[in-house]
Amino acid sequence: MISYEPKQWWRILLQFPRSPVFRTLIFDVLLAGAWAALVVWVEQDVIKLAVPLGPAFLSILGIILGLLLVFRTNSAYDRWWEGRKIWGALVNVSRGLAHQLDAQLMNTAPDRRAVYAEQLAAFPELLKEHLRKPRDYQGQHEPNELLTAMHRDVHRDIEAGHLAEGARITLQPLLQAFDDVLGKCERIRKTPIPFSYSSYVKQFVVLYAIMVPFALVKDFGYGAVIASMFSFFATMGLELLATEIEEPFGTDPNDLPLTSIGETIARDVRQILSVPPT
Repeated sequence: MISYEPKQWWRILLQFPRSPVFRTLIFDVLLAGAWAALVVWVEQDVIKLAVPLGPAFLSILGIILGLLLVFRTNSAYDRWWEGRKIWGALVNVSRGLAHQLDAQLMNTAPDRRAVYAEQLAAFPELLKEHLRKPRDYQGQHEPNELLTAMHRDVHRDIEAGHLAEGARITLQPLLQAFDDVLGKCERIRKTPIPFSYSSYVKQFVVLYAIMVPFALVKDFGYGAVIASMFSFFATMGLELLATEIEEPFGTDPNDLPLTSIGETIARDVRQILSVPPT
């Protein structure tokens, strides 16, 4: 995820040419401008045909497109923010389980602290790699296997006397919370925005870009070229942003900082369980 200071808006503005959206759309924007120039040239200098379209028609299309883009961006941001809340919950439950294990593990089993610390530290990394695999991946489910091992280790340590019998009551909800985190992340990863909706928005944006020069050529002449380029950048830019953040567990510039969150968890659980970093 791109880190920045929101209050330094001049610095953000000056970074505009380096923004991922600008670099991705620059050629498409130029293509939209070339299309608009062609339309204006044909209508004014070749055929001189008055197309029965005007700004009013463009406004109607703009209202419809605006509603579609608002819903599109809101849906994508909801997925991104829900992913951030889930990984925030993972931070909390990892620390909570580490604190409980630190308090309840007997001094007769110091090696068990290291085992649990490494399991808790490894889970975010395994989860990250799992979420970045293809949706139809059918291979080894490493996060689930690690959780299975953690459940078994807790019960074995209770049976061996390394943990008190009452630890089942306090540790079971925390262990279950890891399963909840895993399931919620997989729900987001395996349930994309419906294809028909995403495809329709893109088609409408392109249709709008095609119609803009026809609607503005009479009143703006070659100024319609600039207007077409700006309108295409604004509308397709929003669609591109939504496409980027709707998959929050990926590696795009604005996806969630899963590696950083995982490193925070690993550092904290090792510190809680008094295990030196590796």
